[in-house]
Amino acid sequence: MSRISRFSSALVAGVFALTAIAAHAQNAEGRGGRGMLDRYDTDKDGKVSLAEYETGRQNQFRRIDTDGNGALSFAEIDAAGAEAAQRGGGMAQMMQQRLAALKAADTNGDGSISAEEYKAYVDAAFKALDKNADGFLTADEFQAAMPGH
Repeated sequence: MSRISRFSSALVAGVFALTAIAAHAQNAEGRGGRGMLDRYDTDKDGKVSLAEYETGRQNQFRRIDTDGNGALSFAEIDAAGAEAAQRGGGMAQMMQQRLAALKAADTNGDGSISAEEYKAYVDAAFKALDKNADGFLTADEFQAAMPGH
């Protein structure tokens, strides 16, 4: 499979995983897109910039990168998935889907996700969510990504 094809697959899977995250936020907090906005909107201006979104995702990258080498091996991704599975429930299922999607971001086929591959994956997911292409995500855009919308 070509790098572009793998990246496209990763993007589609990533957006799917993001909808699962949004659905979890809606179920867990009953606030739908607003819950996702609150999670990422660190400057509390009512919208999420790419920088804010990337910061949140980089924090996740660092949590999964248990050996601290700046790349996510498939073993680290699998370990994070197993940890999520132990927690059970909807969050575990969402994390497993998201982590499986993350593996598709390995565009060079080396069996790990570099910081650059991860950034491309996150940026593409942000762009897919940013329906009006204004460079920000709103509660409505997070809500629109939820299943059934």
